[in-house]
Amino acid sequence: MATDWSPPRPCRAPSEVSYCSHMVQAGEVYGSDFGQFPFGQLNRVRPMRRPSGEAHALVVGVYPSAFHIAWSPPSHLDPRLVTQRARPYIGSLAVDVEPIVFWNGQSPSPAELLEQWKVGVGFTDEHGIATVGNNGPSGAGLVVNVLEPLGLDADDVAFTDAVPWFFVKDGAGSQGEAIRERFGPIAASIGAAQGSIPKRPTTRQLVELANGPLRRDALRAELVEAAEPLVITLGQEALDAIRAVADRCDGVQVRLAPSDDYGSRGHLVVGGHRMRLLPLVHPGFQRQTARQDWKEQLKRWDTSVRNKRD
Repeated sequence: MATDWSPPRPCRAPSEVSYCSHMVQAGEVYGSDFGQFPFGQLNRVRPMRRPSGEAHALVVGVYPSAFHIAWSPPSHLDPRLVTQRARPYIGSLAVDVEPIVFWNGQSPSPAELLEQWKVGVGFTDEHGIATVGNNGPSGAGLVVNVLEPLGLDADDVAFTDAVPWFFVKDGAGSQGEAIRERFGPIAASIGAAQGSIPKRPTTRQLVELANGPLRRDALRAELVEAAEPLVITLGQEALDAIRAVADRCDGVQVRLAPSDDYGSRGHLVVGGHRMRLLPLVHPGFQRQTARQDWKEQLKRWDTSVRNKRD
């Protein structure tokens, strides 16, 4: 089940450490403050993803996505008619945080991740049937709709999130509803943890969290340590978070809008380091928007940046 959002507790007093990730190696669990997924995997922080060589840009998202499975319960617990069981009971169930920031759903292999996950949580036939779910749409969209037009290779880009742990969306047709209404009533019968992932905060809460004592210093350090000439924010919340933690930000849209100045590059100053800033909408927004004005503006931006490369 999803729990109401509240600021996670620091591992120690804020005076001792500004952010729990400073205390552990990348990918380790930072205590139980971030909840757990269905079947019991702890919600872990995803650290900044760095290229092996020099970074040409840093992409900043909002928060990580999840690793999803397609799941059906054992047949004697499946509430559907036998004729309705050709498809999974839940087609996309979040059971772990994505393996890397902006995972494209292909590498690391989702099939290998599934087997590792099964071993990690002790998944057996008594828990039902689990296959690979829908994974990586935002990571794939980022490459096609952002990096390729800019002439950037994902292998030469660093990636991070304003808030580096997972939240679950709630509401009709959401992941939170699937966990609560369909997985939850069966979980106890198969001896599985129902999960306690925190609900997605509001926009204001996300920005406050990114700019708060648990994350601000770490996010500023990532901006400086990545040492890229260009910072690309994806979505209004990511832009707001970067503007909040920066010492100065100018020359960009404050509110992302489908106007002629969309995609304008400005400047960002953090700790005396000056970087270019490019605010763009999130790949998920590009994939889902039905607004014609945005579709047309995004097409104009794509054409414009590609032409400038020629």
